[in-house]
Amino acid sequence: MSDISREYQARVTGYAPGTEWNYEGRDFDGFQPDKCLLQEAKAQYTNFFDEKTLRPKAWYVMSGKYRKLMDQARAQHRIVSMSFPAALNWYFMEKTMYLSMKSAFAEDDLIRINSIYMP
Repeated sequence: MSDISREYQARVTGYAPGTEWNYEGRDFDGFQPDKCLLQEAKAQYTNFFDEKTLRPKAWYVMSGKYRKLMDQARAQHRIVSMSFPAALNWYFMEKTMYLSMKSAFAEDDLIRINSIYMP
């Protein structure tokens, strides 16, 4: 994880850089107990997505990293869906990734993930 990503995660979640919360066997970047809110922060991904189509670039898909990202989202979504009243926010530092992932979550019916653009 880059220093920028680590700082972004800390800023969004309010916890020390690199802190992870394990819930139901999965890691999350943060947890706000008063809101029962699990958090995931994503920074420095814009170069992995086409700014015009908002689709992941071919090399990113071929690397398997896009599948890993979506698998993470699906796994976290499953956990939150079975854990009422838990909620899940994914925060994005860059607008391109925010728009891309918001669309991908909708296409994949990951309705319990709240996408938030927070530069």
